Amino acid sequence: MKPATWVVCIMGIAAVATAGTSDDDAIRTAVEKRLERARIATAVEVDEGVVTLTGKLRSLWAKNEAVARTLRVSDVVAVEDEIEIAFGESDEKVGEAIAKAINRYPFFTVYDDVNIGIDEGHVVLTGRVTMPFKSDDLETRVSKVMGVQSLDNAILTLPTNIGDQRIRANLAYRIYSNSLFREYGFRANPPIHIIVERGRVALTGAVRSLVEKAQAEHIARSTFGVFAVDNRLTVGD
Repeated sequence: MKPATWVVCIMGIAAVATAGTSDDDAIRTAVEKRLERARIATAVEVDEGVVTLTGKLRSLWAKNEAVARTLRVSDVVAVEDEIEIAFGESDEKVGEAIAKAINRYPFFTVYDDVNIGIDEGHVVLTGRVTMPFKSDDLETRVSKVMGVQSLDNAILTLPTNIGDQRIRANLAYRIYSNSLFREYGFRANPPIHIIVERGRVALTGAVRSLVEKAQAEHIARSTFGVFAVDNRLTVGD
């Protein structure tokens, strides 16, 4: 009787192992199809529902997207992310590409301000924007820049305040209609940004001279409703 019992047990174990392998194969195929549709090329391994992704991708966005799409596949238990991201030529070049991506964002206005910190591809975004969706959109855009290894989005949203909105509009008109700054107003990305929070104004960006810097501050201080001015303008466009 004992030999027969052992035979039954071994057959049962074999059947379970075969079923597990079959499930893993189905998961691998489903994951590969999802990633292929997104044009994300990574190696996929599956062990008891745990998916391991390996390879090198061009951007942090692609890496995050690969993990997100994998997690949406049925029966995936967990994802082991071992994907590497390609490095940029230098932090300076990556920073320039990030600045370009931000400036090309259609909803980035003179009422928003974003600062970029970067160290060996690890990026920190700080600043203020007028609407919450802008912070999310900018995070996505920056994560698509080649060379960004990680991204800490510390951009804050300015409070909604009708008084602040009036100050922004009035101050922007007064600055960019001034003879010193009229030329700036015709640019796709005017260099003087006006950040208003509860009547307090911060001027950021770059101007060509100390005279322009002083004039912008004078205009801000003489604008109705402004309580304080922090002039952060740099000289040298």
